[in-house]
Amino acid sequence: MLHALRVHAGQGAVWWQDGALALGILELGSDEEVAAQYAPVTSADGTLLTWLVGEVYEVAGWTGVRASASRGAEFRRRVAAALERDVTGTLRSLDGEFVLLQWNRRARTLAVWGDRFGSLPTFHGVRQGAHAIASGVRGVLASSTDAITPDLDAIREAVSYGGFRLGARTNVEGVRLLPAAGALVATAGSAATLTRWWHWRDLAMIEPARMPECVESLHQRWQHAIETRLEGATRPAQTLSGGLDSRAILAEAAPRAPHWAALTYGVRGCDDARYAEQAARVAGVDWTFQPLYRDGDPAWLDERLSHVQHTDGLIELGDLMHAEALPWMQAHADTLVSGYIGDAVVGPTFNAVTTPDDLLDVLPYYGDVLGEAHEQARARAAGMLAALDGAPPRFALFDDKLPQSTNFAHGALWRPYVRVRRPFLAHALFDFAQGLPTASRGAHGLQAHWLRSRYPAFFARIPNQKTGLPVGATAWRHQAARGQRLAGRAWRRLLAPLGLAPASRIRSFTNDAVAWRASGVREAIGAVLRAPDALHHAAFAPGAVARVLEAWERRGAAPAQVIGALVVFEHYHRGVGAHRTAAQAAARTPRPPAELRA
Repeated sequence: MLHALRVHAGQGAVWWQDGALALGILELGSDEEVAAQYAPVTSADGTLLTWLVGEVYEVAGWTGVRASASRGAEFRRRVAAALERDVTGTLRSLDGEFVLLQWNRRARTLAVWGDRFGSLPTFHGVRQGAHAIASGVRGVLASSTDAITPDLDAIREAVSYGGFRLGARTNVEGVRLLPAAGALVATAGSAATLTRWWHWRDLAMIEPARMPECVESLHQRWQHAIETRLEGATRPAQTLSGGLDSRAILAEAAPRAPHWAALTYGVRGCDDARYAEQAARVAGVDWTFQPLYRDGDPAWLDERLSHVQHTDGLIELGDLMHAEALPWMQAHADTLVSGYIGDAVVGPTFNAVTTPDDLLDVLPYYGDVLGEAHEQARARAAGMLAALDGAPPRFALFDDKLPQSTNFAHGALWRPYVRVRRPFLAHALFDFAQGLPTASRGAHGLQAHWLRSRYPAFFARIPNQKTGLPVGATAWRHQAARGQRLAGRAWRRLLAPLGLAPASRIRSFTNDAVAWRASGVREAIGAVLRAPDALHHAAFAPGAVARVLEAWERRGAAPAQVIGALVVFEHYHRGVGAHRTAAQAAARTPRPPAELRA
């Protein structure tokens, strides 16, 4: 399993064996460093062994907690002792991105607890009668020689909902993703039980105060979140977009660090690049722009596809663009401070979701050309809302979409190379912002007031990529900007025949519709999807994928995420067997287990 999960030689590997349990850890550093840092702690009676992978930034009621120290034995001893007294209370007190594991020697039971947001993707399957639990699907598969059966419902979901699966599904039958706040208890020779130790309904609703007080409360929590996420970072860095979340990190974190590096990637001249460069100039930090698609070199396709096995085929071709940033990260960062889902935490994203149809719009639902019929999709959305057990409907997206659409980019793609810390997930910040009434997080609410009042140099003049206007711009400015865009389009249509049309604003930082259909790339994608042995022949009606592919090739008439999901699914299943075989062959050279100490 360790060999299957290892992405590069810079990861140290160590494993321990105790009766029916074999448990291994991969982490940055040498084998010896990982063995020393992550060794389990043993309970006083010798019955319980406890491991913690990842980091904890804060513990409710504890003082002196630091992220770097949370990777040490003394912190694990405190956590293990607290777990013996109160499992649920202890888990709820831990603010971090982690997986906790505890082996009961007497009961031959392994308990696995993920953090509240499922930050480190964890998978479970039963292979050759034994429980296999790993940070990647490929780790579960490598534990046996059982057949690898494609889950055809997974690709049907992906082409229906934005290019990714929902909830716990993977691309392989019998292997499932643990939910956020998941508690898996697996007993040797018996079935496993899966529960949750925290629910969205547990969030306390907050009586709204005046906006200035709300802004101050949020800002104090934000500053503390940044402080705890920077602890121990010697080379902190970030990916910087033209949006709001990463710019908020830049404004608060960069002045706290002796050196800060920022990377923006996209197509040349796009809004993200222009606005990010302006923000980096205000902050006075090192800023790098990296073009996507290698400025037209079709080798970018091979580069992205080289990461399909390492990400278990769970990131579609478009989102694999983040892999193009990995060389820069290795050269410039030991800690990446990420702003993903910040707008969903403190801003208006997801606020309007109240009905199954709202949920389908945001997922998004792509219709039934290849995917699920609308009535089936609507029933699924209704079920997702019902499963919240009374929590606000927006949390269906936190439960069923975000673990698939964002955690894999962090957990499967970036974390093997660099530590990833996400301050918008700090419990105090998240609980405060999400506990406020929906109206408080409206388009001109908490987020806009906070950013403009606390960081005016970054937000009062530099536009937001989504709107092309600064945060909090008045309604008339939005109307004027819209009119300007419409007028510009009309002028370009009139002047285009004369060759005098001005360049249009490049709003998106990607251009998949053009880059994917360029000569060479288009042929490579077509070869994969037109192959006689392609799995989609069993997943969809005869000729359905061919018709979608042809329409996309001619005029881009299908969402890029649909094409990208199809390509990755086929590529994954073509290579997963060979990947497992290579890992099992490498494992034939015996590696002795690390010593278990009292």
